[in-house]
Amino acid sequence: MVKKYITSKKMRAVDINSEYFGVPRAELMENAGRAVFEVLKERFELGETSFLVVCGTGNNGGDGFVVARHLHEAGAGVRVLLVGAEEDIKTPEAGENFRRIKGEVEIDRYETGKVPGLEADVIVDALLGTGITGTLREPVKSLVYEINRRDAFKLSVDVPTGLDADTGEDHGCVDADLVVTFHRMKKGLEGYDTVVKDIGIPPEAESHVGPGDLIVNLGRRKADSHKGDHGRVLVIGGSEEYLGAPVLAALAALRSGADLVYLMTPESNFDAARSISPDLIVRKYPKDLAGRKDAQAILDLAALCHAVVIGPGMGRDRKSDAGVAKLLERMDRPVVIDADAIKALKGRLDILKKMDAVITPHSREFQELTDKKLPAEAEARREMVLNTSEALSTVILLKGPVDIIAGGGEVRLNATGNPGMTVGGTGDVLAGVTAGFIAQGMDSFHAACCAAFLCGAAGDELYQVKGYAFSAGDLVEELPYTLKDVMDF
Repeated sequence: MVKKYITSKKMRAVDINSEYFGVPRAELMENAGRAVFEVLKERFELGETSFLVVCGTGNNGGDGFVVARHLHEAGAGVRVLLVGAEEDIKTPEAGENFRRIKGEVEIDRYETGKVPGLEADVIVDALLGTGITGTLREPVKSLVYEINRRDAFKLSVDVPTGLDADTGEDHGCVDADLVVTFHRMKKGLEGYDTVVKDIGIPPEAESHVGPGDLIVNLGRRKADSHKGDHGRVLVIGGSEEYLGAPVLAALAALRSGADLVYLMTPESNFDAARSISPDLIVRKYPKDLAGRKDAQAILDLAALCHAVVIGPGMGRDRKSDAGVAKLLERMDRPVVIDADAIKALKGRLDILKKMDAVITPHSREFQELTDKKLPAEAEARREMVLNTSEALSTVILLKGPVDIIAGGGEVRLNATGNPGMTVGGTGDVLAGVTAGFIAQGMDSFHAACCAAFLCGAAGDELYQVKGYAFSAGDLVEELPYTLKDVMDF
């Protein structure tokens, strides 16, 4: 499902994903600059028009350098005004395009307090792109004021500098006569004369999860972070038959970057569980979760956390199903509902409509829960998962060779992973990572998307070393290395 508008955050992720899916960022920058040039060529006599391209030091400025190069090569009179120094240019792609015009195109630097030479028939605004919000700072603020004082035709690249592309909020923005934006329309541009240009972004960059989703949604940590700033997770699960499942989920939440992880497990598992890892804070509950006092203790602990996982290794009987249902009805934290806890929702689906939940079924569990058989055809399958997600007001992460993640009226696919991940325990790992990402500040939909991508990518790394003979424990240990590689993409 493709929405009418694309947000600036999503657009940043799509840009990064494009390279992952085969279209380098340098190619996108070239295509964007050429697209703006083509619009200028259609509207103006290049030989009779003077152009000034005002460039920042980011990728928007890089687009502007490409515009200037094409104008120069076409014989137009063009100058570049750079806000900053060459060494301030932020990306390799923008830096390379600056070097290509250096010595060919006249380049001036803008200095605060000095009124720049802005004389031109057309001013191309390539200062700041999407994702820039809030009040403009100097020197850009003064420069935008000077640009708006000129009678020149003003064309903004992607968005007018100073405009919130998601809301249309004006922070003293460039008064653009025309905006050339890329890939899809941004909601904030509704009041502008806007041309939308295709710059070669592959469809998979938006339909599938990629590294851009993790980079944009997880973000970078502040240097002055403290313990607990990056989330606390509670995992509830385990039984006499299955000790390892909740431990895998808890360790996976840690390896995803959560600061603190609590594990609530039955009394019969308590001593064994707390001996597995000193990194987990282990608590115990009676076997069936049905006792009012013990349920309150779980809810009190959940209140200290940012996300909860329930279900791994829990096992099933009538009492435990009822206990799970009662807990979920009272839970006021985002919850990842996995394994046997999914089955406990049978006939109780209205519980989901009242909470912030992610459910992680495979196809058989989906059918048992909803009484709907998933169609074999891919598009119909996606549509059913999306419709069910909307009906239940719940994020659904349908596990399979290609994962389908639906929530908030949106559906994404994840194609990472391999047949080695059929080994027992990988679903527990996925649930733990999803909760870990929620605890670190992601919304439930993006947490599910990013968890599916990361777990599959870690499995693919393991396959390169071990073939298909790896375990869920191996997957847990691989997670932080793969996460670092993704964040450094």
